[in-house]
Amino acid sequence: MRNRFLSLTVALLLVSGCASHGPAEDSSASKDAPAGTWSGDYGLGDRREPIRLDLKWENGNLRGTVHAGPRSLPLTNVSFKADTGAVAMEFDAEGNGGRTVHYVIDGNVSGDTMSGTWTHDDQKGDFKVTKQ
Repeated sequence: MRNRFLSLTVALLLVSGCASHGPAEDSSASKDAPAGTWSGDYGLGDRREPIRLDLKWENGNLRGTVHAGPRSLPLTNVSFKADTGAVAMEFDAEGNGGRTVHYVIDGNVSGDTMSGTWTHDDQKGDFKVTKQ
């Protein structure tokens, strides 16, 4: 009788423990991941331009769009390492004469701030955005 009572108690605890948790979250969408809207600026030296970055999780992958001036540029590659805060992104934009310019962004997320560098061709600049 005592074993039956113990078994019933354990079963009830397990059921109530499972019921208290909501649906499983996407394990790749770490609470530290940079998903969300970020605003700030980028540039070369003193020349700064406003920028907005929208990031979200889709099917376990981080995706996003860079909004620079009137252009919305989809990111073609995004990675984030929660243990170091390192973020890497790539996208293509149309340059002078219609040629494709490939941007590579390397940065770091620290709290609500993301900052780092961007490069394309022989140009290199920096950026800093804050999570909205």
